[in-house]
Amino acid sequence: MTETETIHEDEITKDAILEKFQMQNGNMLLWTIIFAIIGATLYVGVSLIPMPYTMVSILKFGFLPAIVIIALVGAIRGPIAGFLAGYLGEVLYGLFVYNVIVTMTLPAIAYGILGFVVGLATYDFNNGRSLLKLSILSVVGFVFTVLLGMVIGISIENYSTMAALAFSMLPLLTMGIPTLLFLTPVVARVWYALTAKLATIEPRE
Repeated sequence: MTETETIHEDEITKDAILEKFQMQNGNMLLWTIIFAIIGATLYVGVSLIPMPYTMVSILKFGFLPAIVIIALVGAIRGPIAGFLAGYLGEVLYGLFVYNVIVTMTLPAIAYGILGFVVGLATYDFNNGRSLLKLSILSVVGFVFTVLLGMVIGISIENYSTMAALAFSMLPLLTMGIPTLLFLTPVVARVWYALTAKLATIEPRE
């Protein structure tokens, strides 16, 4: 392989990465940031809505619709937008509700991981298998989020292991996994239907 071919392959790889991250040029980067800000704002708004839940011992059953927004932003606009939607959403939520930045924004980084993992793949919201992939990767991303949050709680916030398991990890998993499995594909399908409908609307002359 010649040096020219190596440079050409490196350029192709770089272009592919920038395309995956939706950062090919200034305009694409701007839209990525806009999507992230909109997602973060929606995340805060939905998080403020009280959701019913049921406690069974230390298990908490209910829905966390706000995390679906993080996953959806990642699926629509890529890993950077997904990460920023989760990260900024949690930072803004902490500032808005508690007037503090929690633990140097480290828990917010954990929520950003959800959007980043989902954004690494591509999806067709009109395809059932692709929606199933979205659900599975959303759950995988959320498990990483919860595990990282638990590590932060134990190592930095000095939670005991049992307290982190019982009052943080298990409640989040029992609420978050069903939410992402069942609600994420529904919201994605609604998004597809709305954007498809808007695309068919012809501007008036």
